[in-house]
Amino acid sequence: MRRLALALFATLLVASSCSVETKDFDALFGDDFNIDALETAQSSRVYDRNGTLITELRGEQNRTDVGIEEIPELVQNAVVAIEDERFWDHAGVDLKAILRAARSNVSAGGIAQGGSTITQQYVGNVFLDRSEQTGSRKVEEIFMARRFEQRYTKEFILEKYLNWVYFGNGAYGVEAAARTYFGPPSCERQTSAFDTDDRECLKVTELTIVEAATIAGLIQAPGRFNPYINYEAARDRRDLVLLRMYANDYITEEEYETALLQPIDLVEDVPILEEEYPAAHFVEDVKQWFLDNPRFGATREERIALLFEGGLDIYTTIDLDLQAEAEAAVERVLPQIAADGSYNPDAAAVVMGVTPVDDGHVLAMVGGRDFFGADDDAKFNLASGSGRQAGSSMKPIGLAVALQLGIPITRFYDATSPIEITNPPVCGPTWKVRGGADGDRTLADATKWSRNTVYAQLMVDIGPARFVQMAEDLGIGEGRIQPVCAAILGTENVNMVEMATVYSTFARDGVRVDPVMVTRILNAEGTQLYESAPEPATVLNKTVNDQLTWALSTVMNGTGWRANLPDYPDAGKTGTAQNNADATFVGYTRQRATAVWVGYPDEQIPM
Repeated sequence: MRRLALALFATLLVASSCSVETKDFDALFGDDFNIDALETAQSSRVYDRNGTLITELRGEQNRTDVGIEEIPELVQNAVVAIEDERFWDHAGVDLKAILRAARSNVSAGGIAQGGSTITQQYVGNVFLDRSEQTGSRKVEEIFMARRFEQRYTKEFILEKYLNWVYFGNGAYGVEAAARTYFGPPSCERQTSAFDTDDRECLKVTELTIVEAATIAGLIQAPGRFNPYINYEAARDRRDLVLLRMYANDYITEEEYETALLQPIDLVEDVPILEEEYPAAHFVEDVKQWFLDNPRFGATREERIALLFEGGLDIYTTIDLDLQAEAEAAVERVLPQIAADGSYNPDAAAVVMGVTPVDDGHVLAMVGGRDFFGADDDAKFNLASGSGRQAGSSMKPIGLAVALQLGIPITRFYDATSPIEITNPPVCGPTWKVRGGADGDRTLADATKWSRNTVYAQLMVDIGPARFVQMAEDLGIGEGRIQPVCAAILGTENVNMVEMATVYSTFARDGVRVDPVMVTRILNAEGTQLYESAPEPATVLNKTVNDQLTWALSTVMNGTGWRANLPDYPDAGKTGTAQNNADATFVGYTRQRATAVWVGYPDEQIPM
């Protein structure tokens, strides 16, 4: 611990009194510098594969800047008490807080507590690259905080901080937070004009001790302490803020004890209105991919801040022209309302590139009819979500296993329907399968005409474990398919991104490339933060893959004849779940692989 303290002290000493190789601070804080000209947050932009802007990501930002004189001391004190209790005394850096945090983190074996002051938080996030988590960045932050406090008053810094900081649920700054969690100010609810002596009608001026403590507690982790999602955690955090306020003499003992007994009385959680834009389900998947990726920040809160405030340029794989065609096809084939007034099925579709210039790129994604619709499930992505039964479109996975094991595509099986299979036991005491033909049929014929009875016997020959392993090797998520015999008939849930990945592997001669949605990301300064780097993996040798593709090409003159493209060499497989509740087709050419599902999103309803 002594060595740790000395190291921290040395860092502060260097930052405060030595010449450090950092940004041009004289230019940054010189006479010509105007902090008011700085944007508090920069919107990120999402582009399609051709550089066309799809939408701007503003994080559903909701901000109303207010002056420090309009922010009650009660609110100021609540934030200072929990975030930086020596704010009014230090010169930008709090050595005691850093040492206390270091001790806590060493004891916890990780980052359990931070030591950054309000000034450090502000300058570190506004002026420095938030995607960079290095020791040199921390030194820059410390050095900049001290220079910042030399230039600006404490009141000015606190005002900037309280208007900048994120409080969750799209609320940036204390006024937006006050309105988001506790409703509009009373002056807005009055029927007559409100005489405020030229003072703005602000909610922050009406906050109670409990309300001020609640929003102050959100700053550290808005997601974790979101009172709409985790009320108990939010209340515990509020109580900690109240304790710190009492300990620092900001409230009396009576006020503290009274506040502890009060609930957090929230306004009803009202969804924030959204601007409509194309390929919305795809964009949502891109956002979730970013927020789940630790390369863009150590915590989810940091990644949220970078995505919605970092001024990023995000270049995606989506082709808006192809996307429009896919969406138009869904509307053309599946009108919203049937003739009898009932609701028609929904659809999902994924188009994936397989050529060298777009290998693995998701070129189009229909995740449902209307992302911005009023239905509760409108935003659920039917193309990449939990999935549904894909029926016989899973059979080629079993065929791939068989061909690799040396089972010829000309092998005959008894295609009689129904058939009862009693061996092996893994298929159950008796596995009764329907859907076949008279007499013996080859694997090739069974593929073209989708003979269930033949493929059930093939599953016995190859074994469920091999089937599952092949499915995962080809692109189905690990653990998604259980090792049951009926899996070869498509009883397990998969999604269309996975199925497009499987069939795109067939399209590129047995080489798998995982789906790519984002090709590169640039930060606000134009520096590249990310570039996709596909890693091809050979799953099937070319001889096996050629046989499989030939078999699937015959399907286009069999059960898949409606999807046949006369002028293009194509291959694919149909799939229908029990009771016709789900219909799937997955096909490919040398340029594209496409997976399509049609059904009712909510339940198994025959079509």
